[in-house]
Amino acid sequence: MSAFLNDLLWAGGGFMPRSFSLATNRSAGLRPAAAASERKSDGRLRSLRRKLPLRPSRPRSGRRAEGAVLLTLLFTLGSLLAAHAAAPAPEFFFPAGGKPGATVSVNVGGKLDGWPVGVWTSHPGLTFKAATNSGAFSVAIGADVPPGAHHVRFFNAEGASEPRAFVVGRRDELLEVEPNDDYRRAQHVTQRSFVMNGRLEKAGDVDSFAVEAEAGKWLVAAVECFALGSSVDPVVQILDDRGVRVAFNHDTHNLDAVVAWQAPRTGTVHVQLFGFAHPPASDIAAKGSAAYVYRLTVTTGPFARTAFPAGVKRGAKAQLGLLGWNLDGAMQTVDAARAQPAERRLVVPGERTGDLLWLDVADGNELIEAEPNDAVTNAQRVTLPATLNGRISQPGDVDRFAFSAKKNERFNFQVRAAAIHSPLAARVRVEDTNGVQLAQQEGGDGTDPRLGWSAPTDGTFVVAISDMYGGGSALHVYRIETAPAPPHFTATLPTHAFFVENGKTNEIKVTVARVEGFKEKLTLSVKGLPDGVTAKADAVPDKNGEVKLQFLADANAKPASVPIEILLSAPEVRPPFTRAATFSLRGTETRGDRLLNEGHVAWLTVANKPAPPPPPKKKK
Repeated sequence: MSAFLNDLLWAGGGFMPRSFSLATNRSAGLRPAAAASERKSDGRLRSLRRKLPLRPSRPRSGRRAEGAVLLTLLFTLGSLLAAHAAAPAPEFFFPAGGKPGATVSVNVGGKLDGWPVGVWTSHPGLTFKAATNSGAFSVAIGADVPPGAHHVRFFNAEGASEPRAFVVGRRDELLEVEPNDDYRRAQHVTQRSFVMNGRLEKAGDVDSFAVEAEAGKWLVAAVECFALGSSVDPVVQILDDRGVRVAFNHDTHNLDAVVAWQAPRTGTVHVQLFGFAHPPASDIAAKGSAAYVYRLTVTTGPFARTAFPAGVKRGAKAQLGLLGWNLDGAMQTVDAARAQPAERRLVVPGERTGDLLWLDVADGNELIEAEPNDAVTNAQRVTLPATLNGRISQPGDVDRFAFSAKKNERFNFQVRAAAIHSPLAARVRVEDTNGVQLAQQEGGDGTDPRLGWSAPTDGTFVVAISDMYGGGSALHVYRIETAPAPPHFTATLPTHAFFVENGKTNEIKVTVARVEGFKEKLTLSVKGLPDGVTAKADAVPDKNGEVKLQFLADANAKPASVPIEILLSAPEVRPPFTRAATFSLRGTETRGDRLLNEGHVAWLTVANKPAPPPPPKKKK
């Protein structure tokens, strides 16, 4: 504020500010909405200057008159600042990640009122230090920060932003250099394994990178764009030295793309990236925006996509074989000893590369398919309940498992494929020993089928799984779960952040679910409340539903903006068990997983004024 007032008092010998923006900098590039807001503010100040007698021709007392004018102007400016104040609303990071042990200059685009804003991260080794210009940070990544996506929040006296992902990886990190729109002007990269941080900044933008392929090795190009929160549907393609496309991909488990191409000879090839707006625009054309941030991994070295088996039994360790490219039979031990009953997935970095593996967690005995098992006559004999692990290893493959059942015995066959980022669009069915279909369920479009079925008689039956579209590969992994999870509970929050005014109460509703017949007593509490604020929760009912939770702030409570956890506990279970309530980070346009799908560290802001209005919704 002091620098702003200095500008105000001395610009051109009068009382007009050189720039009315405490948290934005034109040199850093304003968003159109922010620029319009600033122009509006400057216009109001120019209008104010015309109306106020800043240099009165007949002052009764020069200093007194000038002081009165200054106080009037400051009061008006205070009102303008208050009107513009809002919780931070970042739209992107650039770059959106870095390597352990590095310090990275990061630009954060969006609205960041009250510069410098505070920053909270989910790992203590990841620290953001604000620079002079609004939106500019120096980010230190400790050597102990593990690979993966980490939560980052920005906060001020008005509230906190929704967490966004900052990605830490093990490969070299590079920055895109324009112009590189054409493969003939591609940015040449000498590293054989790297992450390119770039942006599709303008309409029709195409980013091209020239890399060296090795004969017989796989060249892998995988982009994280939609997964970061960018509103873009990216496309990746590989061109040979003549500009002819040799490989292409559009979507995977989400809108992001992965291309793998085995080079027939050593030489220079070109990796290109472009994208379409998401949600889709009325026209079909490559789009651009400063917020279209991406991380493009390119490697001729090892790249892990998944594992087989594609999961672990809860409470156990397992040795998994990594699947992907250039891996040479790599194995990895995965530990699910601490997996909570409500956890269905583990996201684990590959030991050699840091690539994220999305793995299933289940509760039955782990069984591995044994080929051949593609016909009713050679179906693999299994005892249920169990977790069946397999692969639809080639186009047209069908895997069959034979099991015994009693009349009216109930089975629930839950397929896990899309949930762990397998390309399998699963179809699961139950047959009799003659191959007659008794029941069927299909997944597809990013969903997995669940088939509930009761045996009509005593006897032997077959559960069969295949790809809906006849596809198959080594990456088409699946798990069929028939053992239910242990009784447990979950708690869900309506949003990520809350606000309470001094001397007032804010009431929220926490959704509680009892799963698989959990019947024990549950209590709701809050961890991390600031001084002067207490929480009061209603009793948790014996059935599913909403529980009222009140935040109560004393009249003299000091302003605060802090992380909190809302905890649901089972105090009478031995040992006592507690689970943090979660909130969704998927957004409204869900097309598969993002790097961060939910969070459990919420935010509470305490202030001596009413809650600010919610941010305006983005125009499509």
